Amino acid sequence: MIRLPDVTLIYVVISFLIAYAILKRYLFVPLGGILDERERESSEAAAIHEQARARLEKALAEAEESLSAARREALKTREELRAEGNARLEKRLAEASAAASSAVESASREIEKRSSELSAQLGEGSKSLARTLAEKILGRALAA
Repeated sequence: MIRLPDVTLIYVVISFLIAYAILKRYLFVPLGGILDERERESSEAAAIHEQARARLEKALAEAEESLSAARREALKTREELRAEGNARLEKRLAEASAAASSAVESASREIEKRSSELSAQLGEGSKSLARTLAEKILGRALAA
């Protein structure tokens, strides 16, 4: 008996090719396009991110430089103001010292003057007091 050849393999190959063609057209190609588009968008986003990071670093560097310049200017101004304040302080101290020295000198002259006046009065007062004391002790008035 002669048998017919087994054609199931041919049916399987034809079914596979048809399924492959359908899957390729409706699944693999669109899915590949989606994945390619996603990859392109990802690389664009990475490039944009890198550009933004570079701009940020540049802006930070400029801001730090500006801040550094502002600090230097502030330190310079502070030192100028400190020097000006020290000069004013020295001037006021000199004026106060001169005024105090003048006041001490004036008070010293006044004390000296008052001291000589009181010394003169003390001599006269002691004579008068001695005379009054002698009159009280003697009980009579003294003649000259």
